[in-house]
Amino acid sequence: MKNQKLNITTLIGKGSVMDGDFASPGSVRIDGKIGGNVNVEGTLVVGTSGMIRGNVKCSGIIVGGEIEGNIIAPERAELSSTSRVIGDIHTGNIIIDEKALFHGKCIMEDGLNTARDKDSFSFKAKERKDSKSAVSEVKEALEEASENEPEPVTENAADNLTRSVKDIPFEDALPETPETEDASEAEEIPLVEKVPGTDEVSEALQ
Repeated sequence: MKNQKLNITTLIGKGSVMDGDFASPGSVRIDGKIGGNVNVEGTLVVGTSGMIRGNVKCSGIIVGGEIEGNIIAPERAELSSTSRVIGDIHTGNIIIDEKALFHGKCIMEDGLNTARDKDSFSFKAKERKDSKSAVSEVKEALEEASENEPEPVTENAADNLTRSVKDIPFEDALPETPETEDASEAEEIPLVEKVPGTDEVSEALQ
């Protein structure tokens, strides 16, 4: 912009003070003080004695004075060594002198960043789509696992099983034992067999 000749249509001279918003259709140079928002369709030049306390919107800006407010300059923003800016700057190109004072955020807005934003948006959309498909796969796996699980024993089934066990006769529930002969019919077994010749020995002893 330094090498570009500006066609200044409006000049606010040094010592001038304006309270309120200011708007102009062309390029403007401000060497005075404005307490309000500034809207310029062309380029805005703020001289070393110029001061703006409000938001600024213009196509391009050259700051040599003070601005306390946010700046929107899509084409270009240039801060010289005597500039003092407190606020955010939205611009496509920016030049800041090493001696300039700038306190705020600089947001670059051009075609390249817009394309990057689109790519980032498409990537995030794809990522959301992948996460949704993963969630659906997990749900399908859980449904399949629940179908293959054995049916739990319900309270009614347990009651039916208990009733069927109670209905079995006690005699049928006992294990079968082999039949035994009647003790009365069993053959008597002598406790001690007589030894031959014992009678003769007893008689001799008598």
